[in-house]
This record gives sequence, C-alpha cells and structure tokens, in this order.
Amino acid sequence: MEKKSNSIYMWEVKKGSIGVGECSKGNSRAKEDRLSSLPNELIHRILSTVDAKLAVQTSVLSKRWRHLWTSLPVLNFQDSSFDDPVLFQYFVDHVLSHRDASTNLQVLNFASQEELQDEHVVDSIIDYVTLTPPISATIHFLSILAECVLGKLPQLSLCQSLTTLKLSHISTETTSFDVVSLKQLYLFDCRFECGVEELLDPFEGCVNLTCLSLHRCNYYGGFETFRIFAPQLTNLSISWMRIDEVFDSDCVIELSTPKLQYFTYCDTDLYDFSAEVDLPCVEEVDIDVWCLNKDTDLLLRMIELFEMMESAEFVTLSPDMIDVMSMFPDILDGRSSPFTRMQNFELNRDTPSVPPNVMAYLFAGSPGFRFN
Repeated sequence: MEKKSNSIYMWEVKKGSIGVGECSKGNSRAKEDRLSSLPNELIHRILSTVDAKLAVQTSVLSKRWRHLWTSLPVLNFQDSSFDDPVLFQYFVDHVLSHRDASTNLQVLNFASQEELQDEHVVDSIIDYVTLTPPISATIHFLSILAECVLGKLPQLSLCQSLTTLKLSHISTETTSFDVVSLKQLYLFDCRFECGVEELLDPFEGCVNLTCLSLHRCNYYGGFETFRIFAPQLTNLSISWMRIDEVFDSDCVIELSTPKLQYFTYCDTDLYDFSAEVDLPCVEEVDIDVWCLNKDTDLLLRMIELFEMMESAEFVTLSPDMIDVMSMFPDILDGRSSPFTRMQNFELNRDTPSVPPNVMAYLFAGSPGFRFN
C-alpha cells in the first residue's frame, strides 16, 4: 500500500517544471544548491504560489526538500493539474493526512471544475481546518470552488482566525454564517435551502464582516424579508440573486449596515430595499438595472433606494434606469433630489442624453456634482 501511495504523490518531476529538468548534472546540482541554501521561510513563500501538486513534486530534489511541502502555510488544490478526478481527490486526502499538523496553515484554496466523484473530500477539508487545533487557530483564508453539497458549513464557527471565506457552486441546508472572526465573505452561484420563515437573517453571526458579495445565489424558501445585519460592513455587492430560481418582487432586502460605504447592484430588476438604520457613510453607489419591466413600481423602488443612499458622492446608474425616470415625469416633478453630496455621476453604458427633469431630480441637491 505504501508503494501505491508513493506513486500517487511522488510524481516524476516534469522536464523544466521546477527549473532543473533541462540542465546538465553539474548545473542541476549547482542550481539545487543555491535553492537549498535558502531559509525554509523563503522556500515556503515560493512554494505557496504554486499548485500543491508541483509543491509536492519538489520532494524528489534532495533530502533537504523531501519534507518541506508538509509544512507549507498555503495549499492550492487545483483539479486542472490532474487528468483523473479520482486521483485528484486521493491526492487531496493524502496531502492533508501527511501534512505536519503542528505547523501553521494560513491559506487553503480548493478548486474542482469537474463534478466531484466523491463529495467527502470537501468535508475532509472542513474537518481538517476546524478539528485540528493548531490549524483552526491559524487559518485565515479558505476558498472552496466545487459543485457539491456542503453539509459541514456550521463547523467553520470553530475557526478562531478565519477572516476570508469564498464559496462557489456549493449547495447547503445551512443558511447562517456564524463565524465571528469573518471579515470578507464571497458567495458565487451558491444554493441555500432555507425552509419556510418570514425573516431570513443569514449574516447576523458575522459581527465583524466588512465585505459581502452575493453573486447568482439562489435561496429556496418562503421568507419575505432578507436581512443583512452587519454592523461593521463597508462594502456590499449584490447581483442576480434569486428566490426559488426566480426574481421575487415581493422580497424585501433589509439593510442594517450603518457603516456601509460602497454599494453595488446588478440585475434585470430591482428588489425592494429598506433600511433599519441610517446609512450616513455611503460614498460610492453603482446600480446597473437592465429594467425588463419598466413601470411605476420599479421607479418607486428606485426612488426609495436613492433616498437611502443620499450621502453618496460617486453615483453610477444604467441608461435603462434613466429611461424609467423619464417615462413618468409626474412622479419626479416636485420631488426633492435624493443625493445631497454627489460630486461625480456616470452612466455605465452609453445613452443619448439625460432629460432635463431627470437631471434636476438627480443633481439639484448636489451643487458641486460633475456629470461624466
């Protein structure tokens, strides 16, 4: 069995892959000596920039290199390095089981573009970073890109130092993130089974969260309000969020983010936004709505969102939003300009012109603005 496992991770170093394959024996030994003379910390830094497979391959260089990979502070697992997905998953398990767990692990990246044959490999990663005491106290960046069911997501609350979490293509029945140390959360194409509840508040346990990105996430359930409670949040990006795979115009996104500075939104329609608290720190707003349904309901949702973001200094809107505002002049006439500190306004796509009444509505409250 040992012979088989060696064949799994002690791959032959490919020609030129680590800088010694094309050298003569003497030159190869000289280059190896120069590399080997570097301190472990610097070698670790170099190997942390490459795929884990290549890092493990360096173990054949010499006795000095044989075990260096076992204490790397950064692990990058990429299935693109393997022709056989089963071999890739075996490799991940083997590296985790042979790594020196007494050494710090700060960053772990796992990316599988192909469908996983066995989803246990992702669970084993979660177990490794949460149930290994030295690791759970040092890991600060975790990225998992894999089309799989992630059942052990709640275990991440055991990580005392995790500050950045990136999840892509995962499915889970867990709707809450209770990682107190978390500062940055990026969710891409994720699916969440929420059940039936009026209020969904998935981030209330992330009291130190400063950056949140929700891209093409799908929430399945009967909730009416999607609350974002994050008292330290400064950067919020929402794009193409769906409820039961459709745009749910009845869903309200409730912001409890008093320190919000940067807000980005992109979709074919606009959710109804509300704010539990004032948002006096907003500086930049970028709202790109393609407006498939141009009606008064959409305009009123736009106006409410603008008024919430009144302190924005830099505002970017889509031409479709300008069209909607120009279609219903009676609603804008006599209405106070929502922005009071705007310095710069941009359209994120070309448009012929901005009607005078729309310009008056957007800019009248900010005498110092500039229109690009």
